[in-house]
Amino acid sequence: LADTSAFLTAVGGQRPPYRAAVALHNRTSGNPFFLEELLRAADDTDIASLCDQPLPWSLAEALRRQLDEIDPERQRVAEAAAVLGRKIPFDLLAAVTGVPEATLIPTLRDLVSRGLMVEIGEDEFGFRHALTREALVGQLLGRERRRLHALALETLLATGSTDWALVAHHARGAGRYPELVAAARSGSQRYLAMGSAYQALQLAEDGLDEAPDDVDLLACAAKAAWLVGLLDDADQHARDWRSAATTPEDSAAALRLLIRVAWEDSRIEDMTTLTDEIESVIDTLPSGAARAEAMAAVAQSTMLRDHPAEAVAWADRTIELATELRLPRVCLAAQVEKGSSLPVVAASAEDGGKLLMAAAERAEEIGEWLLAARALNNLLDAGMVPAPTDMATVLERMRADAERAGFDALAVAAYYDGRARLAIQEGDIAAAVAAVEEGRRRDQGLLRTARGVDYHGVLLGGLSLEAGDVQRAGTILAGLTAAKGRLRYAVPGLEFNVACRTGDTARAEAALDEVLAVVATYGPAAGDYGHDLVSAGLTAGLPLRRVSLLAGSMRRRPVEGWGWLVDAQLAEAQGQPDRALTGYLLAAADQALPPATRGTANTGAARCLDATGRTEQARHHARTAATLLARWSGWRVANLTAVAARLGLNDGGTGRGGLGPGQLTPREREVAVLLADGLTNAELARRLYISPRTAAVHVSNILAKLGLTSRTQVAARLGQEP
Repeated sequence: LADTSAFLTAVGGQRPPYRAAVALHNRTSGNPFFLEELLRAADDTDIASLCDQPLPWSLAEALRRQLDEIDPERQRVAEAAAVLGRKIPFDLLAAVTGVPEATLIPTLRDLVSRGLMVEIGEDEFGFRHALTREALVGQLLGRERRRLHALALETLLATGSTDWALVAHHARGAGRYPELVAAARSGSQRYLAMGSAYQALQLAEDGLDEAPDDVDLLACAAKAAWLVGLLDDADQHARDWRSAATTPEDSAAALRLLIRVAWEDSRIEDMTTLTDEIESVIDTLPSGAARAEAMAAVAQSTMLRDHPAEAVAWADRTIELATELRLPRVCLAAQVEKGSSLPVVAASAEDGGKLLMAAAERAEEIGEWLLAARALNNLLDAGMVPAPTDMATVLERMRADAERAGFDALAVAAYYDGRARLAIQEGDIAAAVAAVEEGRRRDQGLLRTARGVDYHGVLLGGLSLEAGDVQRAGTILAGLTAAKGRLRYAVPGLEFNVACRTGDTARAEAALDEVLAVVATYGPAAGDYGHDLVSAGLTAGLPLRRVSLLAGSMRRRPVEGWGWLVDAQLAEAQGQPDRALTGYLLAAADQALPPATRGTANTGAARCLDATGRTEQARHHARTAATLLARWSGWRVANLTAVAARLGLNDGGTGRGGLGPGQLTPREREVAVLLADGLTNAELARRLYISPRTAAVHVSNILAKLGLTSRTQVAARLGQEP
């Protein structure tokens, strides 16, 4: 699907809406030739409406010609199969056509051998190309199609089929709408429970076409659209659900989903208003599941809006009521909110981690996959998984649970974001970039809402700055500017960073004002945010009094490695090496900080030790920094290289006999020679028969090993070799 969307984007010049991409992918099975033919025939037709356009005459004829040499009886079987759908059960085809099994088997074998159909499962068939089925259906009379649909529907109902999508398909084709609505009610709930959220959404909306005020269908459609990430649709269905609700319980349930959708859509003011509404009705709800669930929703809302004390209080109230009423799912939901809030206070971080892990394990035991995925995701977000190996295990569990729940936001977006953060924890910037690029490709290739935000772009922009690719960071920033209100910390922070790294002090000063205004309005950001901004400001040579204001942009805790590092950076800039050294050493010893950050702390310690005449100690810290930055690149490595040169460490501080071309693998050496000749990544890929992404990883590794930040420096370094 992601590749189909990329193809449509390349041809049409803009990302297709999610529904259009899915429909065209299903219609063509992702066949590029068929996609191109549809696009060519559509001319200037919008991609969103292309799904409903008839097949081009030339393509339809070419597809139908596959039946030219087949006898009429087998043509009749093929046409009936085309009406039955994408997956055709053998017994259903036999019942509809009236062809005996002894005759139907060789008929299907012949159609398969001709490449017209394929066996796709046990006693299940389909057309090799989806458009062939469409072309065959298109040549039948309407009455023929309705008759075949009616026969299929009667057979499915008589045999008690639970393939609700198939039942609904034939009920619609036969014009039997009560059966369609009944199938939609049963099937959408079943598919939702199976984690097939988009299929549940489609089926629920099929039913809503005939019964627009059906509360069960509206509830299912709203939940499914939210899980898939179609937030505009989820919001509309939830509002319709609330309007159609006939009980306080249904109204409260719709309100709970509206709160969550507002959060996903970054509409914090709406979220606050909706939370106030549900708080006001809690006491009017019967003392049962509805009241407990409403209380859990308030706990979640306050947690997400960063009011931890309030969230813990609501969670405790919910746990007490849910325990009394024996509502294990609601109790687990409250435990997730409480566990997610406790780590905001350092003294409670360990308790929060234990609570989240216990909630995840219990949720997995009882099949509450969404709760389990959320618990594990929040555990990762809070940085409460100590070792990278444990982090990788938790991340894979989170993805598996999210996939079972059909929650794309965690199964795709959060998963690849987690893979990137895992690579950062392992000190491997090339792997981090590759992970976030893959997540961005899968997530951003599909336009799910009218206000789609490139969340992966934020992390990719930051990693690009880390790697010294300021130009790419600037390009990403330009695409994020329209979403500034929804990425209130990220966009001004990236703007400031890019301005500082390009030496544009006037732009940097303006961006700094914006950063400080955001912090004043919404509260302090995480520690890495402050460190990144202070580092950029000092590099650009901004007035120290202005850069010092950025220290206040960080969320402080009693023990804060990021705080020690920022304090040390500012003290060093103020000409106080002894004071700075204390902070650098504390940060360097803090294992909670990523390796690259501890590398920067060791580099700072080496500078301060060198400034106070303690050369050997300085060399020790420079070598430690080199180990931590071995798979990193960009400004951190450049700073280390400068310190190592002053300390007379020609090996770049590694102590391994030379951090130069001799440390490259044979393949990296080959790439480095071509880099020195000025080849781009695309040219490297063509020359070496590798993908551009693999070429980019090689380039990043070469820059990291050589302690360089640009391709021209690679050429100069190779030129120094004897």
